[in-house]
Amino acid sequence: MNLKQLLGKLDFFQGLDEKIVSRVADAAIVRQYAKDEAIVRQGEMGLGLYVIMRGRVQVEREQGDKRVPIAELQAEQSFAEMAIIDNQPRSATVRAIEETETILLTRDSFVKLMQKYPEIAVRIAKLLAERLRTANDKLAAMQSAPAQAAAPGPGPNAPATPAPSASGSSNATASNGSAPVPAGPGMKQDIQGKMLGWFENLYTIKAMTRFSVAVLGCPVEGVSADAVETIRVGDVKAVVLRAGSAMRIEASEPGPFTLHVFEPGAPRPTRFGPVDLEPGEDCLLALGKGAPRLTRSGLGIDPLAN
Repeated sequence: MNLKQLLGKLDFFQGLDEKIVSRVADAAIVRQYAKDEAIVRQGEMGLGLYVIMRGRVQVEREQGDKRVPIAELQAEQSFAEMAIIDNQPRSATVRAIEETETILLTRDSFVKLMQKYPEIAVRIAKLLAERLRTANDKLAAMQSAPAQAAAPGPGPNAPATPAPSASGSSNATASNGSAPVPAGPGMKQDIQGKMLGWFENLYTIKAMTRFSVAVLGCPVEGVSADAVETIRVGDVKAVVLRAGSAMRIEASEPGPFTLHVFEPGAPRPTRFGPVDLEPGEDCLLALGKGAPRLTRSGLGIDPLAN
């Protein structure tokens, strides 16, 4: 399997134009590591994204003199993705547990590719959101497990469990049979903070040159004919729009919403809210020709000071 074929199978690059994947393959560096050799070290600055061609690695946290294993990865999996967008020290060590060969996409080369092909940056944000959503689902399952264990078992006259839907899970219960755990305000703020951090980094390195992003808190939806992607984690959503377009914000239930708008050339978002909105009402977000403008019933809403 050549580099282009391998990269095309990765979540980061699936769905991208073959020309873009070819440019990524051209920028890749092949590196070999001996058994027990550290590829990435906790606390050091990361070089970029690694893709395993053959072999296996262990992701571990170093706590004093101890190595605490977190995960094991093998061929066609990637690691150190955040090094692409956040030039920060790495939070874990990655060590080869057998002879291993990787592809390295350095941060500098990857930034240049994203500046030329901002579709890559959108794909990265979507994948990071999918991973954050998976992590939150696992946390919710862990939180619900003690309550499920403490609850009494069903009696002989208890109603039958609802039949699974066509997707394989019940509409009335979570996939593990317990009621889903709703995300509290703290979790929503944490999710929103992470999403804002991703996009701030992407705009700082000028990787979103043709797109604007509107990050919305509940209970609203963003609707636009110029939307190219809507990225959701729980009640927080990021609508990726073609730069200079407009979006209608519709309420699904009464309550306040917040809005953070990123635009090309502005690494810091323009912030609005909380804005109260009732079902049947909507706000209009207009982009381009100066700063973002938000109106409700034709009246302008002032942004918050950064």
